[in-house]
Amino acid sequence: MRIVREPLLQFLCIALILFTVNRLVNGPEKYSASQQITISSGQVEQISEQYRLLAGRAPGEQELRALVDDFIDEEIAYREAIALGLDTDDTIVRRRMRQKLEFLVRDQQSYNDPSDEELSIWLAAHATNYHQTERISFRHVLASHDKRGEHAQKDAHSFRQALEAGAEFEALGDTSMLPPSLSLSTQDNIASLFGDAFAKAVFAAQNNEWSAPIQSAYGYHLILITERIPSRPSTLNEIRETLKADWMAAKKQEARNKYLENLRQRYTVNVEWPAKHSSEQ
Repeated sequence: MRIVREPLLQFLCIALILFTVNRLVNGPEKYSASQQITISSGQVEQISEQYRLLAGRAPGEQELRALVDDFIDEEIAYREAIALGLDTDDTIVRRRMRQKLEFLVRDQQSYNDPSDEELSIWLAAHATNYHQTERISFRHVLASHDKRGEHAQKDAHSFRQALEAGAEFEALGDTSMLPPSLSLSTQDNIASLFGDAFAKAVFAAQNNEWSAPIQSAYGYHLILITERIPSRPSTLNEIRETLKADWMAAKKQEARNKYLENLRQRYTVNVEWPAKHSSEQ
């Protein structure tokens, strides 16, 4: 009884049953139609190259023979699994095979580099995707919550009066891990450092004058915007390589969709919708 309960024995019994059913349904010729395995010299070279990429060196003769033997075992196991129908209704296998087919279709398509005219047409059609957002550079003087507590806002107003009287901004404020100035940055970049409300207030500030105190999680800041570049469309020369990559990706996707559409025309598809969904079709 212990032997009967062994998982390995149970697995072998199930495999034998599946094998027998397959032979009865499909006949011996269909099951044994692909018993010959040929490993080409190109496949051996590919196995060797894969080892070299992983190990950083070419395999020795014995290592290569072992790799080829393992490949043969894998090929036999794959064929036996297919013959027994173990791939049927396996979602992971289905998705992987579909993925490999789509990669094959896309890789078979070859395209010359797009011309400037083609890239210009693409840029015009997708201009919003390549818009340059507004960016600013600014300096700031900090009255820290940690160092000044409830007096931080009042001290920030004092700093502003001193700055308007001609004081150097480097001599005022509290030191922190924040940089004393930021070069050209978008509102999202600034928000990642200081928070959304702070970034919005900074972009609303006037150029070339110290702002009223603006609060962040660190304290109260006086802001001086030193440069502002308005939002504008990108030019072809600025984003040529990005446009080229996007254009090529779109062409490959277009080829994939066309291929799948042509495949669908070769099949008659009937969907038996469950009753609860049939009224929606």
